[in-house]
Amino acid sequence: MWSDTVTVRLSDYEKNLRACPLFYDVTEELQKEPVDTVNLLKDSLQNPGWMHGDTKPSPAEQSRTIRNICDYVVSPALHGYVLWVLRRALEKGISRLYFLARDGYFMYRTADCLCRQLSLPVECRYLYCSRYSLRIPLFHLYPDEALEYICRGGIDVTLRKVLNRTGIAESEQNRVLDTLRCSEFGESLLDCAAGQARTQQLNQEAGEQDFADIVIPYAMLARLRGDLKQDSFFMECLTQHSAAAFPALSGYFRQEGLLDELPMAVVDSGWVGSMQKVMNQLLKTFGKQRELLTGFYWGLYELPDGVDANDYECYYFSPEKNLREKVYFSNCLFEGIFSAPHGMTLRYQERAGRYEPVLAEQDDTNVRFMEMIRARTGDWTDILVRHMVQDVDLSANDSEPRADGRMPKAPIGTMADSMGERAVIRNQLFLFMGQPTPPEAYVFGSLPFSDDVLEYGGQMAAPMSEEELCANHAGPKILSMLGIRHQPLKESAWYEASAVMGGRRVKRHLRRYAGYKYLLYMNKTRNYRRQRKAAGYR
Repeated sequence: MWSDTVTVRLSDYEKNLRACPLFYDVTEELQKEPVDTVNLLKDSLQNPGWMHGDTKPSPAEQSRTIRNICDYVVSPALHGYVLWVLRRALEKGISRLYFLARDGYFMYRTADCLCRQLSLPVECRYLYCSRYSLRIPLFHLYPDEALEYICRGGIDVTLRKVLNRTGIAESEQNRVLDTLRCSEFGESLLDCAAGQARTQQLNQEAGEQDFADIVIPYAMLARLRGDLKQDSFFMECLTQHSAAAFPALSGYFRQEGLLDELPMAVVDSGWVGSMQKVMNQLLKTFGKQRELLTGFYWGLYELPDGVDANDYECYYFSPEKNLREKVYFSNCLFEGIFSAPHGMTLRYQERAGRYEPVLAEQDDTNVRFMEMIRARTGDWTDILVRHMVQDVDLSANDSEPRADGRMPKAPIGTMADSMGERAVIRNQLFLFMGQPTPPEAYVFGSLPFSDDVLEYGGQMAAPMSEEELCANHAGPKILSMLGIRHQPLKESAWYEASAVMGGRRVKRHLRRYAGYKYLLYMNKTRNYRRQRKAAGYR
């Protein structure tokens, strides 16, 4: 059964990729190379996902799925983006690119290889950082922004997760929790948990649930932010821990050349572009006068307040455009695949006269999977370079004949911009992310994933009941976000895969969820345009 599904989907991917001959030729050459598909699966995934009815694809089918997604979807998307970044960097005269951990790991490896093999005048560096490691040192300088960030939404946000975002000690967190428990916010949160328990007919009393682990309805987060701002003990702890982390971050930035006065840019997956704003705030604080960072992003849903949109360039979707691309895209799945085989950056420390990142432990399953992705995409890069050197004179910038009498072809910039790879990548992602097959949902949906600042375990495609799937349709979900529907909403990092793996009324769930995303991103676009206009931007 699943074997036929894999074959049909592969045919669709091949048909789409033919529209970009260079990428198609590279993929077809790599597909011809022998690979031990059984060991490919063994070395990458040891933690299989759930499937409705216990009907699971065989190990061979799972291995074929991994290989096909790597070759026909992941590698074209990765290399299309990196070629675009390099083209834009050359056009803008940017001499140094900082690829941000961890989403920028494969991008960095690919770009560095291309620059070295093709003698491009761009220096690529990998910067160890995270939202957590950069924001905590800034909290004491921008307390209002700190509270906005700490009380942001997400999947299953709890007080424990909120307080862990602050970097304050556990004993200090417990004192803040005691204060919140006795507040009006705490009473409302307990009432919400009790109502949920009655609705779900739980056998335990709501009071038995740890107060810190109750899921906070989205509409209550603004209220929590106000309570924390009024808590002098909390604000004092936040300031002290932030100030203590500041010197080591300054040392790391200086060591990595971020204060050099030369044109430089960050490269990242994107979503809201806040890292670039935070880094520029830090650089100004550290004394940098000119040449602040610009940025290249896979996609941005919005921009931070007070920034110049011209400093943020997007490849796949931007805040004002590309609605359909946003609807049939999963940023969580993108992060789960395009990540690094190392843990997130927690902070920085000085050792033997140098500053180094302190990394969290990484799940072994993730490490194995990322190493497999690294090897497969690396092979794709090697073949691509060979094809590019054969077909294109990358140093040609005019129409004069070369020494061998042949006319030079387009340089890397023109070629990467003209071969229509973005349309091809869009079609591949529409299928894989928006309408995954059961084997694709099973294999990639079983990846460990957490969307919070720190990692709490979890799975890319959360197991969801029919009722939970329906609660994520447009009507119920909007009511939850507005605070009209009070039951906490169970969400999945990759809802489409959860719907496919649930096994009932799949097409209906996918249509309804796509409808919700259309409404969500249309509203985001309207709000973005309104805010930019109010701020005086065109």
